[in-house]
Amino acid sequence: MKKCTYCIFLTYLILGIYVLGITIKTPFVSLTLDTTNGQPVFVDSYYPLWAEQKNIEKGDIIVSIDGQPAMENRYVQQQMIVRSANALTIQKADKSIQTIAVKHRDMPEELYLQILFPIFYFFLAFGVALYVWRRNQNNLSTFLLILFLLTCSTAYISTGASARGNMIGMFVISSCIILCMVLFIHFLQHFFKYLQIKWTYPHSKWLYLLILFIPGFYLMEEIEPSLREFTPILNLSLFAVLVVYAIFILVTSYLRTKLAKIRLIALAFIVPFLPFLLFFVTPEILGHKPILHAEIAALFLLFIPFSFLFIQVNERLFDIEYQLSRLRYYSTLAFFSALLLTAGIALLFMGELSIVHVTSIFLLVFMVIIASFYIKERIDFKYRKIIFSSTGNYVHNLYAAVQRMGKAKNQQELLDRFKYEITEKLGTTAFHIRTITDDSPQHVSYYPQLLLHDAGEEKIMLEIRHALQKEELLWLELLALYVSMFINNLQQIEDLVREIQHIKNTSDTPLPWLDKLLWNIIEKEKSILAQELHDTILQEQLHLARELDVLAGSPTIQKETVLAIREQLLNATKDLREYCENLSPPLLDTFGLQMALKKLIQKVKIRADFLLSAQIDRVEFQDVTLHLVVYRLVQELLNNAIKHAEATEVSLQLQAIPQGFILRYDDNGIGCDIDDLIQSSASMGINGIRERVRAFNGDITIQSSLNEGMHIYIQIQEDGDSYDEHTYYR
Repeated sequence: MKKCTYCIFLTYLILGIYVLGITIKTPFVSLTLDTTNGQPVFVDSYYPLWAEQKNIEKGDIIVSIDGQPAMENRYVQQQMIVRSANALTIQKADKSIQTIAVKHRDMPEELYLQILFPIFYFFLAFGVALYVWRRNQNNLSTFLLILFLLTCSTAYISTGASARGNMIGMFVISSCIILCMVLFIHFLQHFFKYLQIKWTYPHSKWLYLLILFIPGFYLMEEIEPSLREFTPILNLSLFAVLVVYAIFILVTSYLRTKLAKIRLIALAFIVPFLPFLLFFVTPEILGHKPILHAEIAALFLLFIPFSFLFIQVNERLFDIEYQLSRLRYYSTLAFFSALLLTAGIALLFMGELSIVHVTSIFLLVFMVIIASFYIKERIDFKYRKIIFSSTGNYVHNLYAAVQRMGKAKNQQELLDRFKYEITEKLGTTAFHIRTITDDSPQHVSYYPQLLLHDAGEEKIMLEIRHALQKEELLWLELLALYVSMFINNLQQIEDLVREIQHIKNTSDTPLPWLDKLLWNIIEKEKSILAQELHDTILQEQLHLARELDVLAGSPTIQKETVLAIREQLLNATKDLREYCENLSPPLLDTFGLQMALKKLIQKVKIRADFLLSAQIDRVEFQDVTLHLVVYRLVQELLNNAIKHAEATEVSLQLQAIPQGFILRYDDNGIGCDIDDLIQSSASMGINGIRERVRAFNGDITIQSSLNEGMHIYIQIQEDGDSYDEHTYYR
């Protein structure tokens, strides 16, 4: 799939560069001529300002084009038009001969609309398509979206070559304007499937047959040259039908589902294509003069890459409702701000600005303000975490303070630590924590107060007798919120401990909820094991039973068949033994942890396609469960290496330390992005490792990035009070 995609990208790139080279090679002039008297007489120009600057007047005779007689030019003969030229020789009415060098820079409209804007659009769409593909490579909807973007950009950049009469350019633009619509409708069908929306329209695969009409149009031209005037009309009509069909699908689907995703796609499609359809395509089909030239109407297509950049079927890049709400909010603020600023500028330059100028100023100011809001949002996101003041970084200190307070074992210790944090950070002792009950005397305070805990009949209040800055007050409010949650959790734990202690002292009856929890855990493990056995060994046994049935009904029994069945039975028995060993490693209890790990590593070396180097020290623990923990950690690390790492070298080291151990794992595999790993199915093994380490108050550090392998450091000691739990991702 990757090679195919690379070939597609390369093909579009080569086509784009080729048609761009044709456009740059020769400037587009489009001079309309009258050849009825046998001479090419100038009538009109596509760029009248340029013709006026070059002193080309109506009635002038075009003598030669790029050094060749004008009447020998194919387009002069067939269409009475000069499409492009680098040099023109004209004869004035006074018989004087004038040679004109045609340069792109002399025709700004041609330079911008046929060269600069198409280059910008092509490489922008190419970059967006490449970016979308890199983010999600294995999805058909994304692939169709990429093809749509590339086809639109190729159609746009080929307009210059087509206008110059280049056959490849004309064929490319004719094919691409049809193909891009077919690809978009095909994309909609798969996107609807992803959204679980029923597709009530004809299957999009039949639309690809329309592409076959394009060679047919050109073949008809060769057979009957008089049809050349109708070929573009047929092509544009087909394009118009597909655009209307796509709009119909989007509008009816949105009315049926009311989904914001459909609304966004509808806007992203209608905004670029509808102006091109209404202002150029429709008048051309009806035989009228277009309201806008094709190059100007096509400028709306510039919205396509920006619109579809965020539309990905996995929604990892874009929360549609959130983005729309931001856009509405920012647009409202920007509209009124831009309106006031534009009104002020209009009053300042009263009478000097036309309506067009005022509108342009308003749009410019509006867009600049919206962009400023988004830039401010990004800056705030980066720097609001660090609120600078004379006493340092409040937010970072908040995280550290919460972590320190979270170690409190009871409510009083928690409040003591809270006081300590306030004193250290704010540099004041002018505060008081007091408990208010229903029986407490009424107390009127003239100082700000924060509610730390409310249990109905009892409230814990923080009274502040010191003037605070806004940043300090924000820090204190957030810290108080955490204190409130900590108190609630501590009280629930204390109530639970008292309940357990009470039941223990009064009776031997076990706790119902504890029994239920343990039962659920056991049943979940049973279900997982049952599914594993069903999908593997049981299926193998059923397959062997069917083979034995066939063998029993056979008049002759072949020895090779019986031996093959026996071999399969031995393999199934081997798999079952491995399941049993994984559930309860027999060597662990018999010969100890070191021997069990060596046996496990030996088995992995046989299965794995990487070079495994292992160094296993002898470790001893007072808590015998730690032996099983170490075994499970090593087992899970090696399983992940086999399934996901794609490594050629894996290193494992178990080192004994006082009252604990250090386990190091390194591989040179594909690595991963830690944020993506946590959300993927492959994170189940990593999360299991983290949970085991966390259960024994251990430290775990995971370092990984794409194509740079994975490195895991684990340290666990039996004295859990001396070591805090930390998990780092880098």
